[in-house]
Amino acid sequence: MVYVFSRGWHTEIGMPTDELTGPLSMLRQVFPGARAVMFGYGKRTFMTAPADTISEYLLGPVPGPAVIEVFGLSVLPPLAYGTQDMVALQLPPGGARALSRFLWDDLARDRTGAPRLVGPGFFAGSRFYAAKSGYSLSHTCNTWVAAALHAAGLPIDAGGVVLSGQTMSRAAAAAAPQCDGEHSSPATAR
Repeated sequence: MVYVFSRGWHTEIGMPTDELTGPLSMLRQVFPGARAVMFGYGKRTFMTAPADTISEYLLGPVPGPAVIEVFGLSVLPPLAYGTQDMVALQLPPGGARALSRFLWDDLARDRTGAPRLVGPGFFAGSRFYAAKSGYSLSHTCNTWVAAALHAAGLPIDAGGVVLSGQTMSRAAAAAAPQCDGEHSSPATAR
Protein backbone atom coordinates (compact mmCIF):
# COMPACT_ATOMS: atom_id res chain seq x y z
CA MET A 1 0.00 0.00 0.00
CA VAL A 2 0.95 3.61 -0.49
CA TYR A 3 -0.97 6.53 0.99
CA VAL A 4 -1.21 9.95 -0.66
CA PHE A 5 -2.22 12.93 1.48
CA SER A 6 -3.10 16.48 0.55
CA ARG A 7 -2.13 19.18 3.03
CA GLY A 8 -3.64 22.09 1.15
CA TRP A 9 -0.99 23.12 -1.38
CA HIS A 10 1.32 20.21 -0.44
CA THR A 11 1.11 16.44 -0.96
CA GLU A 12 2.99 13.66 0.84
CA ILE A 13 3.20 9.90 0.55
CA GLY A 14 3.38 7.24 3.22
CA MET A 15 4.36 3.59 3.23
CA PRO A 16 4.06 0.89 5.88
CA THR A 17 7.54 0.26 7.27
CA ASP A 18 7.35 -3.45 6.42
CA GLU A 19 7.09 -2.47 2.73
CA LEU A 20 10.32 -0.43 2.72
CA THR A 21 12.89 -2.42 0.76
CA GLY A 22 16.55 -2.23 -0.19
CA PRO A 23 18.68 0.51 1.35
CA LEU A 24 15.57 2.52 2.27
CA SER A 25 14.75 -0.13 4.89
CA MET A 26 17.41 1.60 7.05
CA LEU A 27 14.58 3.94 8.08
CA ARG A 28 13.28 1.14 10.32
CA GLN A 29 16.29 1.82 12.56
CA VAL A 30 15.89 5.60 12.29
CA PHE A 31 12.24 5.34 13.39
CA PRO A 32 12.11 2.25 15.63
CA GLY A 33 8.59 1.05 16.32
CA ALA A 34 7.09 3.06 13.45
CA ARG A 35 4.27 1.35 11.56
CA ALA A 36 4.61 3.71 8.59
CA VAL A 37 6.99 6.31 7.23
CA MET A 38 5.84 9.54 5.58
CA PHE A 39 7.78 11.40 2.87
CA GLY A 40 7.33 15.04 1.89
CA TYR A 41 9.34 17.04 -0.64
CA GLY A 42 9.96 20.74 -1.03
CA LYS A 43 12.33 23.61 -1.59
CA ARG A 44 15.01 23.51 1.09
CA THR A 45 14.80 27.16 2.14
CA PHE A 46 11.01 27.12 2.17
CA MET A 47 10.73 23.84 4.09
CA THR A 48 13.45 24.37 6.68
CA ALA A 49 12.53 28.00 7.45
CA PRO A 50 8.80 28.48 6.81
CA ALA A 51 7.84 31.77 5.18
CA ASP A 52 6.38 34.56 7.33
CA THR A 53 6.27 37.42 4.87
CA ILE A 54 4.71 37.92 1.45
CA SER A 55 8.16 38.42 -0.11
CA GLU A 56 9.26 35.00 1.21
CA TYR A 57 6.12 33.42 -0.26
CA LEU A 58 6.84 35.09 -3.60
CA LEU A 59 10.32 33.52 -3.60
CA GLY A 60 8.85 30.05 -2.95
CA PRO A 61 8.53 29.07 -6.64
CA VAL A 62 12.08 30.21 -7.49
CA PRO A 63 14.23 27.13 -8.29
CA GLY A 64 16.59 25.86 -5.62
CA PRO A 65 17.88 22.85 -3.67
CA ALA A 66 15.25 20.51 -2.23
CA VAL A 67 14.79 18.42 0.89
CA ILE A 68 12.79 15.34 1.72
CA GLU A 69 11.10 15.39 5.11
CA VAL A 70 10.86 11.90 6.58
CA PHE A 71 9.02 10.90 9.73
CA GLY A 72 7.74 7.75 11.35
CA LEU A 73 4.19 7.12 12.52
CA SER A 74 3.26 4.73 15.31
CA VAL A 75 0.04 3.87 13.43
CA LEU A 76 -0.85 3.59 9.75
CA PRO A 77 -1.49 6.97 8.05
CA PRO A 78 -5.31 6.73 7.89
CA LEU A 79 -5.40 6.32 11.69
CA ALA A 80 -2.99 9.22 12.17
CA TYR A 81 -4.65 11.68 9.79
CA GLY A 82 -8.07 10.30 8.86
CA THR A 83 -9.19 9.50 5.35
CA GLN A 84 -10.33 12.93 4.20
CA ASP A 85 -7.85 14.31 1.66
CA MET A 86 -6.27 10.85 1.38
CA VAL A 87 -6.03 8.25 -1.35
CA ALA A 88 -4.82 4.73 -0.56
CA LEU A 89 -3.42 2.75 -3.46
CA GLN A 90 -2.60 -0.94 -3.71
CA LEU A 91 0.86 -1.25 -5.23
CA PRO A 92 1.34 -3.64 -8.15
CA PRO A 93 3.77 -6.56 -7.78
CA GLY A 94 7.24 -5.08 -7.33
CA GLY A 95 5.73 -1.66 -6.62
CA ALA A 96 7.05 -1.34 -3.05
CA ARG A 97 10.54 -2.20 -4.27
CA ALA A 98 10.29 0.34 -7.13
CA LEU A 99 8.91 3.06 -4.84
CA SER A 100 11.62 2.38 -2.26
CA ARG A 101 14.24 2.65 -5.00
CA PHE A 102 12.77 5.96 -6.27
CA LEU A 103 12.81 7.45 -2.76
CA TRP A 104 16.31 6.16 -2.00
CA ASP A 105 17.67 7.35 -5.34
CA ASP A 106 16.52 10.93 -4.63
CA LEU A 107 18.20 11.08 -1.22
CA ALA A 108 21.59 12.82 -1.43
CA ARG A 109 24.20 10.90 0.51
CA ASP A 110 27.17 11.77 2.68
CA ARG A 111 30.69 10.29 2.39
CA THR A 112 29.59 7.13 4.20
CA GLY A 113 26.67 6.54 1.82
CA ALA A 114 24.02 7.46 4.41
CA PRO A 115 21.28 9.98 3.55
CA ARG A 116 22.64 13.50 4.16
CA LEU A 117 20.81 14.96 7.14
CA VAL A 118 19.97 18.66 6.85
CA GLY A 119 18.28 19.03 10.23
CA PRO A 120 15.15 18.37 12.28
CA GLY A 121 11.81 18.49 10.49
CA PHE A 122 8.54 20.20 11.36
CA PHE A 123 7.26 17.38 13.54
CA ALA A 124 8.81 15.87 16.67
CA GLY A 125 11.25 13.21 15.49
CA SER A 126 10.99 14.13 11.80
CA ARG A 127 14.10 14.82 9.74
CA PHE A 128 14.99 16.80 6.67
CA TYR A 129 17.34 15.02 4.28
CA ALA A 130 18.96 16.66 1.25
CA ALA A 131 17.40 15.67 -2.07
CA LYS A 132 19.40 15.03 -5.23
CA SER A 133 16.68 16.58 -7.38
CA GLY A 134 16.08 20.30 -7.33
CA TYR A 135 12.89 22.19 -6.68
CA SER A 136 11.31 24.34 -9.40
CA LEU A 137 7.86 25.36 -10.50
CA SER A 138 7.92 22.39 -12.89
CA HIS A 139 9.18 20.02 -10.15
CA THR A 140 7.20 20.72 -6.98
CA CYS A 141 6.24 18.47 -4.08
CA ASN A 142 3.17 17.51 -6.08
CA THR A 143 5.19 16.63 -9.20
CA TRP A 144 7.57 14.61 -7.03
CA VAL A 145 4.73 12.61 -5.42
CA ALA A 146 3.13 11.91 -8.82
CA ALA A 147 6.55 10.81 -10.19
CA ALA A 148 7.06 8.54 -7.16
CA LEU A 149 3.67 6.90 -7.75
CA HIS A 150 4.48 6.46 -11.44
CA ALA A 151 7.84 4.91 -10.54
CA ALA A 152 5.97 2.47 -8.28
CA GLY A 153 4.14 1.18 -11.35
CA LEU A 154 0.86 3.01 -10.83
CA PRO A 155 -0.90 4.54 -13.87
CA ILE A 156 -0.15 8.12 -12.85
CA ASP A 157 1.50 10.62 -15.18
CA ALA A 158 3.53 13.36 -13.48
CA GLY A 159 3.60 15.49 -16.64
CA GLY A 160 2.16 18.95 -16.08
CA VAL A 161 1.54 18.40 -12.35
CA VAL A 162 2.13 21.53 -10.28
CA LEU A 163 -0.77 21.71 -7.81
CA SER A 164 -1.85 19.28 -5.10
CA GLY A 165 -5.30 18.93 -6.65
CA GLN A 166 -3.73 17.56 -9.82
CA THR A 167 -1.80 14.92 -7.89
CA MET A 168 -4.82 13.97 -5.80
CA SER A 169 -7.09 13.75 -8.85
CA ARG A 170 -4.64 11.48 -10.66
CA ALA A 171 -4.20 9.32 -7.56
CA ALA A 172 -7.98 9.06 -7.14
CA ALA A 173 -8.37 8.05 -10.80
CA ALA A 174 -5.73 5.33 -10.31
CA ALA A 175 -7.49 4.15 -7.14
CA ALA A 176 -10.95 3.94 -8.73
CA PRO A 177 -10.38 0.54 -10.40
CA GLN A 178 -8.89 -0.77 -7.13
CA CYS A 179 -11.73 0.52 -4.98
CA ASP A 180 -13.27 -2.19 -2.88
CA GLY A 181 -14.31 0.00 0.04
CA GLU A 182 -11.38 -1.15 2.17
CA HIS A 183 -8.22 -0.10 0.34
CA SER A 184 -9.20 3.19 -1.26
CA SER A 185 -10.87 6.38 -0.25
CA PRO A 186 -12.04 9.13 -2.54
CA ALA A 187 -9.80 12.16 -2.50
CA THR A 188 -11.00 15.66 -2.10
CA ALA A 189 -9.07 17.71 -4.63
CA ARG A 190 -8.70 21.11 -3.04
